[in-house]
Amino acid sequence: MKRYKNIALAILVALTLVVSVITPKIALADSNEISVLAVDKYTREPIEGVHVVIYQGGSTIVAEGETDANGYFNPYLPLPDGAYRVEQTTYKAGYVHQVESVSYVFDGASSGLGDVVTAELENQPLGNIIVKVVDTDGNPIAGATLKATAANSERYAVPNPLFTQTGILTMEADGSYSLTTGADGTVVIPNLIGDTSTTITQLTTIDGYQIDTTVRVGQITGTNTTDTVTFVDPTAPATVPEPDPAPAPEPQPQPETPKAKKVKKSALPATGDNALTLPLIIGVAGVTVVVAGAALFLHKKRQ
Repeated sequence: MKRYKNIALAILVALTLVVSVITPKIALADSNEISVLAVDKYTREPIEGVHVVIYQGGSTIVAEGETDANGYFNPYLPLPDGAYRVEQTTYKAGYVHQVESVSYVFDGASSGLGDVVTAELENQPLGNIIVKVVDTDGNPIAGATLKATAANSERYAVPNPLFTQTGILTMEADGSYSLTTGADGTVVIPNLIGDTSTTITQLTTIDGYQIDTTVRVGQITGTNTTDTVTFVDPTAPATVPEPDPAPAPEPQPQPETPKAKKVKKSALPATGDNALTLPLIIGVAGVTVVVAGAALFLHKKRQ
């Protein structure tokens, strides 16, 4: 008989333990619970110290706090049925300042089917592109200028490059970047959102070099948050100076034109042609002789 009492006592103790374990579960079944986990979108590493808020309905805050070392915020707050929204309101340096909110609608608590969920907030990491300009021996070229067009960047984040920024970075009105390499031949483009590409072209270089005309693309993908793009400027060919133009020859003195000899004018009337003067004289003389001869002949005949 005593043995049966012991068995009954053991059964009673076991039932008590079962009830003590099950009862809290049954009590929580008529409510809902939300916990929050913040992680890196690609590495899945937890993100500690970001502020999260749980809203009920449109704007009623039911819980808020910071994530722990494991990336969790656990308010352990029973929630009645209804619509809830979980948002992250602060962000770690190196991450995009925007995370999509997570929403839930609970409707099973009234029937003893409450739900426990974990809202996972994926944080998109920002990337950096290191732009380098070097000569063919790998020596840095400072003062080279370039233009970069990023497909997607965090325009309002505080620049947080992973490397010392010695170059000059300026954002233009059209959203492109103007770059000038620093003393180490580099300039860093920070705050680039992952899964996007950046097109880079070189505009100028320093004296003694030619620009690298290749259009290059920097890529931020997944866990690759840093990319390096290198331009190699060849040495400019030596220029041969053009010879000085030959001096113009000095004008040489020209010989004087000899003066024409003076010709004594004939006493005869000018006929316009000196070559006819002598035949004319001879003709006149001949006629005179003929006339004189004829006159003499007639005179003798009369006698």
